[in-house]
This record gives sequence, structure tokens and C-alpha cells, in this order.
Amino acid sequence: MRTDVLLLQDMLDAINEVLENTPGDSEVYYGNKYLRSHLVRNIQIIGEAAARISDRTRESYPAVPWRLIIGMRHVIVHDYFEIDWQAVYDTSLNLKIAVEFVAAR
Repeated sequence: MRTDVLLLQDMLDAINEVLENTPGDSEVYYGNKYLRSHLVRNIQIIGEAAARISDRTRESYPAVPWRLIIGMRHVIVHDYFEIDWQAVYDTSLNLKIAVEFVAAR
């Protein structure tokens, strides 16, 4: 069983993949199915790791939108045939903006 520390590291690694690979140009995003697949896979990893983190740790960080993160993973995994690719792109961009904002502080 992975510890919370390892699960948080998994989340950070996947977040870095999303940050490094999310293009600013939506045409690049929509034009590359492998890129979209890579981003959605890493968002899935973020959600899976978040779901496995202990309640105690999640309760210690109420500002993190745990339910939304986990919920997006559920949609990707269980409703894969209905993935909203714009929502994936928006999530990737918003994640990038949020991390850049925090990093600038």
C-alpha cells in the first residue's frame, strides 16, 4: 500500500506532466490525439492518487477540492466514451494557472 507521501508525490509528478505538456494553443491540443490522451491519463492519475489519500490528510487540507479532483477521475474512467475534451483542456489550463499563481507567491 502506498503512503500518503508517495501518493502526493504521484500527484505532483502527474501535475508536472500536465503543466509541461499543456499547449497554450487549443488548435495544438485538438490536433494531437496523443497529447490529449497523455493529459487525460495524468489527470486520471491525479484523481486516483487523491482518492487513495487518507481521510485524515484530506481533512488537513480543506482548501484542496478533493471531491472535484476525484470526481473528474471517475468521469474519465467510467464515462470514457463521453469525455468532454474541452473540460480536460480547461482543467489542464486552470491547473497550470493555479500552480503558476502559487509558485509566484
